[in-house]
Amino acid sequence: MIRELYTHTRNYGCRLRRFTWNGVDMLTLENAKIKVAVALGKGADIVELVYKPLDIDCMWHSFNPLGGADHLPTVAASGGSFLDAYAGGWQDLCPTFGSPAHYCGGQIGIHGEACIYPWDCETLRDEVDCVEVLLRLRLQRSPFYLEKRLRVSGDEAALDLRETIVNEGGVAQDFMWGQHPAFGVPFLDESVRLRLAGEPDVVVPQDVIIHHTPFAKEVSGKWPLLPGRDGRMIDLSRAYGPEEKLYMEYCISNLPEGKYELVNENLGLGVRMTWDKEVCPYLWVWGLYHGIDTYPWYGRSYVMAVEPWSTFPSDYDAVNGRGLLHLESGARLETELRCELFRERED
Repeated sequence: MIRELYTHTRNYGCRLRRFTWNGVDMLTLENAKIKVAVALGKGADIVELVYKPLDIDCMWHSFNPLGGADHLPTVAASGGSFLDAYAGGWQDLCPTFGSPAHYCGGQIGIHGEACIYPWDCETLRDEVDCVEVLLRLRLQRSPFYLEKRLRVSGDEAALDLRETIVNEGGVAQDFMWGQHPAFGVPFLDESVRLRLAGEPDVVVPQDVIIHHTPFAKEVSGKWPLLPGRDGRMIDLSRAYGPEEKLYMEYCISNLPEGKYELVNENLGLGVRMTWDKEVCPYLWVWGLYHGIDTYPWYGRSYVMAVEPWSTFPSDYDAVNGRGLLHLESGARLETELRCELFRERED
């Protein structure tokens, strides 16, 4: 095989691209089977997760176009700017997630800080058989420094991530950490099923018994069936069609392993997520099937997010120190994740 001397514009094997799109600094990692697009200029969100043999992007794309963090809100919202700028995709959530928080005397908006700011990027490896980058971010309202290594190798339809958080403060800190991947059309339809090992515990909390939820009150039990408001059993392992206009959120705990598969049975295409269950023992599922009529959704969102989280409930102020991650001054925590796209059948 002839070996090229100049590979900085290589468009075969594993490759990287840096570019600006819609004013946002972007990065792509890809090979013959997968393409991963990262919005470096906006939280390092993963905004495309494409299975190239079928030309299927698994990520949800919001009604909000992807843009930078410098948008102009009509007023300063008390919950921060996350919802105004949420374009879909997959976010890192830290040092809080869920509800706005009072963090050690500072205010942090919905879903924390890490998903708002631009991240720095350094190329670690750019070769035909592997590309790897290192992303860095220092938070502003909390004393944390974050790193993410992203790698695509060979012809695997997989993204490997290694993430690090460091407490640069002079005192110990408690915090939350989680992943927020949201899946949408064309991957999402009513044939999608969430597969988990065993029969973990599941709860629909009282504070999500709103909008077009099928539940009358807080309910808990074993995965995957829980009783709904009319007495019929609701299957939490499936996505529902947009015509059903449902909204549901629930938390899964006591997982036997840090792994799930989300499979579109019509396409025979799945997403397999594996992570460190010691860092994120909870799985939060957000199913919005045109089921919220108010801001910012207005009945127009069809999305299912399946999110490994460190802490439950999703309210830092309500947790009162229970179940939070903890780092002493100068300490660091590392964790690894892997996201694979796979076929259950070949057409």
